[in-house]
Amino acid sequence: MSTWYQHKKHFFILSSAGKPIWTRYGDESRLSSLMGVTQAIISFFQDGDDTIKLINAGNHKFVFLLKGPLYFVAVSRTGESHIQLRDQLLYLHNQILSVLTSLQLTKIFEQRVNFDLRRLLGGTEVFLDSLATLFNKDHSFMLSALQCLRLSRSIRDQMGSILADNRANNLLYGMVVAKGSLVTLLRPRKHSLHPSDLHLLFNMLTGSTTFHTGESWTPLCLPKFNSKGFLHAYICYIERDVSIVMISTDKDNFFQLSECKAAMVERMRKQNIIEPIQKAADTMYVTEDLGISHLRHFLYKSKVHVQFTSPGFSGPYIQKNDQKRLYRLYQHVYDRMHARARPLKLYYHDSDKEIILGWITSSFELYVVFAPNTPKPTIISRSNQLLNWIRRNEETLFILNSPIF
Repeated sequence: MSTWYQHKKHFFILSSAGKPIWTRYGDESRLSSLMGVTQAIISFFQDGDDTIKLINAGNHKFVFLLKGPLYFVAVSRTGESHIQLRDQLLYLHNQILSVLTSLQLTKIFEQRVNFDLRRLLGGTEVFLDSLATLFNKDHSFMLSALQCLRLSRSIRDQMGSILADNRANNLLYGMVVAKGSLVTLLRPRKHSLHPSDLHLLFNMLTGSTTFHTGESWTPLCLPKFNSKGFLHAYICYIERDVSIVMISTDKDNFFQLSECKAAMVERMRKQNIIEPIQKAADTMYVTEDLGISHLRHFLYKSKVHVQFTSPGFSGPYIQKNDQKRLYRLYQHVYDRMHARARPLKLYYHDSDKEIILGWITSSFELYVVFAPNTPKPTIISRSNQLLNWIRRNEETLFILNSPIF
């Protein structure tokens, strides 16, 4: 169909036998011939002891990721680099592992090479769809960092204390999440969660309305933590867009975690901290709040805390098309600065719509956008003003001391 061809980026997942598993757009069963051709191209290179990774064809990039019995393919004319597309394919692979684990996946295809994986993934395709959508609007994946909710330190500390004081047996992690942003995280002293595992978890929370009613108890594999086994996640929305998530090693821990949640909510209501969290989730800060002239937008990543902050869209970025253009511009500058052949510490990009400065140091990454024709001395001084503002507001922008047990 003509509408199918109009999309600028497609993802395909197929088995090594050429069986269609999932496609971002359209019906995968109607694309079986395309999947068969894809499998034949991959096999052609494998027969020559080679692995196909990338095809450039005009404006299109075809990126391949082969992971055991599964093949992942991205076809894109968005201008994204093959490294960025490959990273997105890795996330799709990990999303499948979060439902099945690598051991299960390998065992299934060892027993039946022609197995139709769609039967096992039934109902979870929505998470793959949601993930593919986030790739075009969420900088968490590009920066490999977490976005935390901007919140007063006292509220965050209170929430952390409530989690720690009501910890259940066999609890591995506890967290509060608001609109896909982390409020606080309780973790063991010897373990920290990889950002990509948290991205998959947040995608699960926001990608489906399944968890928004009542209490949920679901097996979950966190591939970076352990790709071979399941943990168990207790999920409960205590308010619109605000959820408590507890991850346990014990599959029979539901009722104890439910009791812990009830005790947490009671204390949260007594201390009146649910409303400030909800309000913070509903009202993102914008660049105008900073009072820095010429500044339009920015991304700031703290390397120390593996977290980033970015304002909401305002000014010239109210329209969706302008937001998407800015998103692609950030990707371009990031890719140029992180090029393996020649990484850069400073990068200046001047166009007729905006100027963007990329700046990487040992402790932070900054990508800051200014109005066109802004003089370079002004860009430098305003960037330093921005850094000073971030330092002054560090306690509200980032989780500096998460509770540990």
